[in-house]
Amino acid sequence: MVLEGRDRVGGRLWSHRMPNGEIVELGGEWISTTQRAVMGLANELGLELIDTGMDFISRDPVGGPHIADEEHEGLARLLADRMQEMGPVRLASMSAEEVLDGLGDTGPAGSILRSRLQGTAGAPLEAIAAAEIGEEFGIGDEGSYVRIEGGNDRLATALTPGLDVRLGVEAVSIRQTAHDVTVETADEAFLASAVVLATPLGVLKRLSFDPQLPDEVAHVLGSLRMGVGIKIAMATVEPPPMFRRQDNDIPAWYWTGFGRSGSVRRAVTGFAGSEEGVAPLRANVMFRLARAAPEAIFDGAPVVADWGSDPLAGGCYSLIGPGQRETLEVLNQPVGRVVFAGEHVNGSGTIDGAIRSGGFAADLVSSSLVF
Repeated sequence: MVLEGRDRVGGRLWSHRMPNGEIVELGGEWISTTQRAVMGLANELGLELIDTGMDFISRDPVGGPHIADEEHEGLARLLADRMQEMGPVRLASMSAEEVLDGLGDTGPAGSILRSRLQGTAGAPLEAIAAAEIGEEFGIGDEGSYVRIEGGNDRLATALTPGLDVRLGVEAVSIRQTAHDVTVETADEAFLASAVVLATPLGVLKRLSFDPQLPDEVAHVLGSLRMGVGIKIAMATVEPPPMFRRQDNDIPAWYWTGFGRSGSVRRAVTGFAGSEEGVAPLRANVMFRLARAAPEAIFDGAPVVADWGSDPLAGGCYSLIGPGQRETLEVLNQPVGRVVFAGEHVNGSGTIDGAIRSGGFAADLVSSSLVF
């Protein structure tokens, strides 16, 4: 049985069909062909993959001159080399801001990089662990980016046939004994031999546990927090030009991409991360979109997904700060008959990370390691 607090499956995978028929991702979007778990699951489910035509690291400033891809790529290599020189032990205690400050004057591409990393993480650079700047931030990832035809949330909906999925059922407490575990909602209780808690970190923190979680687990969950992010999308009358543009005054960016036909979709999407980006984008969606894509002729009203204010998410994804990576191992261990799953468990922050965590949790349950 699957208990789902929302009225749909997918959680932070949320694909939305615009009035002109184009499908945009209001949640998890970026799938790299190097990510084996998500690519494997898509192939297993027979889902068609579409090349987005996107390069995650190469962006031009909104309203500014073009920055050659080679400049972005060179800076990414410089950053990767510097991090390799520092080594994992030193990086573990450093923030992303400290590493970037050590690069010196990196020009316009450096400004884009700083804004990009802050926006992607959904938090200020001083709150991001330096060790987290890797392939998930587009540094060192040699893959190309694809999406699921019909929407990325088909990764979730394609798994539901044959499952007993209860929508609109939100857990409030977990009570377990040596023999079973009970998931309680506001109105009813569900008894099971084991439970996988695949809830976002923001929701997991609200759950009540009886008996209480071990001190070590409670400490890790209490110390972790989520980045905040807001995603916007708007349909266009005609296909806009292909672009990737970073706002030059807030950590937000805007992009287009290919559809199934191989031509640019009639839609523009944007994302802002950290409060420094979320608040101004939320307050002036149309102004920001028009400024970022002056060539586009917009059609209808924008759609907005504010993940930081979503009560069933609590943020866009988990944030790993300096020195926190090594603490996550405690979340990979069963707590009695309860197993944790989700991108926060392995600190990935990606669709691929959530899938890998879910597979690991399923293996624990199926192998009876929680009994």
